[in-house]
Amino acid sequence: MNILLYPFMLLSAMGLLLSAGSHLAALAGLPIPGGNLVWSLHAGIFVVWLPTVLVANRMTRYGKRSDFWKLALSGCPAWARYALYGLFGYAVLNFIFGMSNPSNHGSGSDASNPGVEVRLFSGHWMVFYGAAFATLYSAINNAKLLKSRKCIRGHEIAPLDKFCPECGAVIEDGNTEP
Repeated sequence: MNILLYPFMLLSAMGLLLSAGSHLAALAGLPIPGGNLVWSLHAGIFVVWLPTVLVANRMTRYGKRSDFWKLALSGCPAWARYALYGLFGYAVLNFIFGMSNPSNHGSGSDASNPGVEVRLFSGHWMVFYGAAFATLYSAINNAKLLKSRKCIRGHEIAPLDKFCPECGAVIEDGNTEP
């Protein structure tokens, strides 16, 4: 199954790079690379997010909802997790600043400066493509989360469980942290 994840991981990496390039061009006031083709990055998100959601749900199926991102990103290096969290924070700040800046509003401002729209959207594109890339990378590097995990009595257990929630058996595989 891992072999099927590679094309989607590569597409999400390309989407991340293209959205970052569009964002930087919009910030610098330069013409947007590809012109109106930049809006195809909207559709690309759906292409990479369908497999990402399916894989993430499978990886976290027995875990607590509060551990969702910890499990989904457990196969990534720590710097990649922090980069994704930073990217999310940046997207929020970019959106708040972009929407609160009075020069971005008014009659005809969007038509005269399409870079404003691209800047606002590309901040979100980077988060979605970055999260897809990190989740798929994690699934490839931590394939054990895609498999079922059982206690010695055969009960399904979560990846982070140290004891079986049904029978209380101690999990002895020594791998309680993914």
